[in-house]
Amino acid sequence: MKIALIGLGKMGREIEAVARDQGETIARVFELGSEVQADALGDVDVCIDFSMPEAVLSNIRAAVAAKRDIVVGTTGWYQHLPELRGIVKDSGLLYSANFSLGMNVFFRIVRHAAELMNRATEYDPFVHEIHHRQKVDSPSGTALRLGQILVDAIDRKKEILGKPPDGKISPQMLHISATRAGVVAGTHTVGFDSEADLIELTHVAKGRRGFALGALAAARWLHGRKGIYTMDDVTL
Repeated sequence: MKIALIGLGKMGREIEAVARDQGETIARVFELGSEVQADALGDVDVCIDFSMPEAVLSNIRAAVAAKRDIVVGTTGWYQHLPELRGIVKDSGLLYSANFSLGMNVFFRIVRHAAELMNRATEYDPFVHEIHHRQKVDSPSGTALRLGQILVDAIDRKKEILGKPPDGKISPQMLHISATRAGVVAGTHTVGFDSEADLIELTHVAKGRRGFALGALAAARWLHGRKGIYTMDDVTL
């Protein structure tokens, strides 16, 4: 499989290293801030984008114009999905807030736990995440995805609060908190608190390699498919 890496930051470099270990070919590399042109993707099978939110739409359009598949790990652009559904027809687009195979199992565990907790009204759910100091977004896209899973499954929660509260919060709000410190690769905790006890589910990333392995697995799964997918569609 011939891969184009879009956005060669730390995550892109990890994907590059793992891809070479696995015998894949890195056919094109686009540094962060580089504009991707469709005619530069002629010998590429799949693009993997870990760039910036403001560049993603243009990158996807270039891949679509070249009829090349694209895997997107960048977050913060999902408001454009409705317009993309009309143009992604002759190639594939797969996006996710987190490509870790373990985290995608964790999403399913949290979904099942939330369904159980929908009936246990004495428990109040929350999400907390910890990442390294250099992380740009806060809360993380993964934390927001976990929060949305909880809001979708628990009837008493209607809204996500993703910033420090200004005083008391409504019982209908789900609070997502974030800590930035050191070199933490990513820790996400989903908690259910009551007067009697506290139940916590935690996923701890040990490095970027797990994300790279998942992104490459997604790229192999996507190649040759048409339409828009997420990691929920990938067989783990």
